[in-house]
Amino acid sequence: MATNITQAFNEFKSRLELSKTLQEAITTHHEAIRKWIESYDPNIKTKLIGSLQRKTRIQPRADDTFDIDILVIFGSFYRWGTRVVYPNEVLNKLDEIMREHEGYEKMNPEKDFPTVIIHYADGTKAELVPAYQDFINEPKGRGYYIPKSYNEWGIADYDYDAEYISNKNKETEGWLIPTIKMLKAAKRNLFPKMKSYHLEVLTTSIIPLLVKCCQNQNLQPSFPILVYGFFEIAKNEVLKPCRISNSKSPDASAYMKNFQKQELAVKFKEIANYCKNLIQLDGREAIEGWRELFGEPFPSYG
Repeated sequence: MATNITQAFNEFKSRLELSKTLQEAITTHHEAIRKWIESYDPNIKTKLIGSLQRKTRIQPRADDTFDIDILVIFGSFYRWGTRVVYPNEVLNKLDEIMREHEGYEKMNPEKDFPTVIIHYADGTKAELVPAYQDFINEPKGRGYYIPKSYNEWGIADYDYDAEYISNKNKETEGWLIPTIKMLKAAKRNLFPKMKSYHLEVLTTSIIPLLVKCCQNQNLQPSFPILVYGFFEIAKNEVLKPCRISNSKSPDASAYMKNFQKQELAVKFKEIANYCKNLIQLDGREAIEGWRELFGEPFPSYG
């Protein structure tokens, strides 16, 4: 419950953080899986990736499944030779490794290309992604080859992307990551087909500019202004390719067709107009209006 916008957004920010219970479950699950895989073969390395690595994950709703993304690094690629291991072969090997463990075998690991999935009774699931470290492209040793199809590898720059977002968060004095989390709440409420990574990369390209603009005008940034500013700019930017500067990761919008980008641009324009009216308000009307945008995690008036 909140009686003014500042109080409401501060409460909203707090509610989006992972609960202690969930955080403990995540830690228990991923540490156990990683310990098993690395003990099975000391040459295999593992690490957390995805929004947990980027620290942009939000508390799931009651009926949501929480994904724990784990990269399983089988080795390195130094050159493309006459015989390169195929993604499907490595996925099968990863499935075999998990089934060698009596406990995970009973949990019936699921092969869902390009991952092996372990489902837990507490509503979480671990998605294991087989990978090889990239020593082919410059800078060598940075980035990973991950399955793109059954016989083709793609590349992802997980560590660089996470560090880039972290550095941009510091540049914005801590405004970026909380804003990403708020926008992810709006995404699951109003435009769920947009992928989280796409939204994160797009937000990272916009929010630092907005914060700097506020600072140049001696204005204090605020979450209502940043959210409004995001949609106002993103309604055009979402039509363009979207990637982190100097990252090996592919265009974050590549999964979308042009008509889907156009539809998202229209949605963003509608939301921008909605936010523009909201930032003029305070009290009950404003709080209930923002709650309509973000959904249940946003507090109600009172």
